[in-house]
Amino acid sequence: MDEFSKIICECLCLMVSIVLIILAGLTYTIKRPHCYIQEFYVPALDLSLNSTTTAVINPCLFFELAFENIMADHSVRYGDVNLTFSYGRSAVAKYVVPTFYQGKLKRADRREVVESSGVPWEAAVKVVSNGSAAVFRVDLVARPRFRFWFWYSKRKGMRIGADVEVDGFGMKMKREDIRLTNLGSSKSRVGIFVMFVGLLVTLLCLF
Repeated sequence: MDEFSKIICECLCLMVSIVLIILAGLTYTIKRPHCYIQEFYVPALDLSLNSTTTAVINPCLFFELAFENIMADHSVRYGDVNLTFSYGRSAVAKYVVPTFYQGKLKRADRREVVESSGVPWEAAVKVVSNGSAAVFRVDLVARPRFRFWFWYSKRKGMRIGADVEVDGFGMKMKREDIRLTNLGSSKSRVGIFVMFVGLLVTLLCLF
């Protein structure tokens, strides 16, 4: 093999290695963002307000979410984030957080309010009046994309949720942020294989 052909071969091997490494970056150990419920307020269950004893009840749910990108090498482009609020086994409200971008290791807060429908307020008020907790459920569905250098991954599904216990002040009982959790790990073994092949090709080109 002449010198020119050898240079061409090395360049092609290098290009293949770069492409494989980029593919590995798009698939290897992609971790979904963490999402927390920071605040949750239900004025209809606030016993200090007169509205709980009158015919007019404020059906709104006030909440604040925190989205945390825990990756130092990927940014996140969210599509619409769909939220479903439930009481008992029934969905009582739906809300959509519009699409937004989140940088590496960044945190984004969203403070919103949604009007509920179908909550059995009389029964819920009795629950908190007895010193117990009224339990709401918050479920989140999203399909974010992850950016590595100039490339975006395919959309990755996120289905997470958490129960929120509400007291007689209409506030969530847990002082700490409540993390919405999912059922499994988001790590990809495909990326490990791709990275291994890329490193192998690089070594073959060098030697």
